[in-house]
Amino acid sequence: MLSIRLIGQPRLVRDGLTLPGPRGAKSWALLARLVRSPDRVSRQQLVNELFAEADDPMGALRWSLAELRRRLGMPDALLGNPIELNLEEGTEVDVDMVADGRVTDPVPRGELLEGIDVQASPAFDTWLLVERQRVAGEVIGTLRKETLRAMTAHDHQRALALASAMVDTSPLEEGPHVLLVKAFMAAGDRVSAHRHVAATEAAFMRELGVAPSRALGSAARPALTPATAGVSSIATANSLLTAGLAAVAAGAADSGIATLRGAVAAAEGAGDRALEASCLFELGSALVHAARGLDDEGAIVLDAACDAATGAGAQEIAAKALAELAYVDVLAARRDCAVDGLALAWRAAEDFPRVRADVAAYDAVHLSDWGRLDESLERFDEAIDLCRETGSVRRGIWAMACAARTAYLSGWLAAAERWAKEAQRQAQSERWTAIRPWPEAWHAHARLARGESPAVVRTDLESTYALARQLEDPCWEGVAAKAMGLTYVAEGDPAAAVPWLAQAGFACRRMNDSYKWVEVEVQVTDAEVALAAGDAERALTVAEQALKASARGEMLQLLGRAEAVIDAIRGSVPLPV
Repeated sequence: MLSIRLIGQPRLVRDGLTLPGPRGAKSWALLARLVRSPDRVSRQQLVNELFAEADDPMGALRWSLAELRRRLGMPDALLGNPIELNLEEGTEVDVDMVADGRVTDPVPRGELLEGIDVQASPAFDTWLLVERQRVAGEVIGTLRKETLRAMTAHDHQRALALASAMVDTSPLEEGPHVLLVKAFMAAGDRVSAHRHVAATEAAFMRELGVAPSRALGSAARPALTPATAGVSSIATANSLLTAGLAAVAAGAADSGIATLRGAVAAAEGAGDRALEASCLFELGSALVHAARGLDDEGAIVLDAACDAATGAGAQEIAAKALAELAYVDVLAARRDCAVDGLALAWRAAEDFPRVRADVAAYDAVHLSDWGRLDESLERFDEAIDLCRETGSVRRGIWAMACAARTAYLSGWLAAAERWAKEAQRQAQSERWTAIRPWPEAWHAHARLARGESPAVVRTDLESTYALARQLEDPCWEGVAAKAMGLTYVAEGDPAAAVPWLAQAGFACRRMNDSYKWVEVEVQVTDAEVALAAGDAERALTVAEQALKASARGEMLQLLGRAEAVIDAIRGSVPLPV
């Protein structure tokens, strides 16, 4: 059986033995281009991208195709015009396996075509840059899912191997390091856990100039088992669960999470799987929703909650845990994982309408982030109806605020204002202050787009931005600061908007688990405004960052906007489809 490995240093492997690869970096580039294309590619397009500088461009393409067929041992492959891949049955291609959610053996490490430097056209250079990010996102998503499964199954060695590969793929992304530290702790290797925390902190300061968030150090904290003399573990767990939920609801997130950790530890010693599942779910949910920077640890806990709930027959808890796991993937723009997770959660919640309301709302946001705006708006209608039918008032407010965002992006400004106003009205009725900056900021976007006075909008936004700062929510602060910047753009003064957009970007990057779509939306807007202000250097730098991030998260609308900025500066040809 032949294995084509394009992740890391490319190579061909048959029955465990590495074969001589094709000569020339462009042969590997050509193979990757054909393998990763969803449609067949014409010979002329391949010539334009890879061989335009050759003395005989078509001849160079024919030679590379023949070289690939010879090295693959497949005389019937890579023929026709457009090119038909036609690999022999049973051939394994690592990028295809990872895209399908399967982990290759050995575990994939590194980037697509690592070490391959191709002197080609701007179009191919952009394609390779984008595709490397897409593959990295698929690798991280697949490895992360399998790491969580291994940790839940207490397969410590596999969890360590998978988490280590994640770190190799994205060494400056905090999440993989958090999971590796948790895997060390689960395996009982506290020394390695603390060493990795110290090494990662040093690397982040050296490479990024900022320290990782508290989530990294938190991952190395050992679990403590509470004990009360004369009180059973079940009674202790129930008491701590009640106290922890009350603290979280009152806004004392750190205290509540600490108490919920104790509830989990007591429940694990009680032998009551349903109680354990309930405690795990509430802790995982609090880590995701009530805390900042702890989504990765929350995902580990939620995966364990799902496993415990399934074993105890507590199907509603299992469905709720699956919904929250999918939400974490939505926030992090792990697109394929989110698709699978949302579908799984929707099926699991068939008998639980309130959970389905959550899943529908998460799915609508996911579709919007993906750039599938019409589908998103349809899903929002369904989600808002489900929230209304099930009495899920706060989830309905959140869904309406997010629907206002999507309607604005679609150009449906009247609908955006209507949803934003209703979300604000219900939030005030519910005394839900923490949600306010989100619908208020998107209402401001719609008001500006409809031509309302920028000065008036800016005056209203000042309180929105101040509240977002007080709440210390990076997403709320980022989108409010971005809206403030847009008021200056609307007045024809893009230079005055630049500091606000810089602040918005800083806010979004302040936390490890901030909402990736907002972060990239701010980056793209920053690039567009910098270009309008005449700062092409800044515009190009920020647009390239946005291009990579939007490609990794398959944020198609943002990807197109980032490309447009780059094309305007470089005058490059469009990205090949």
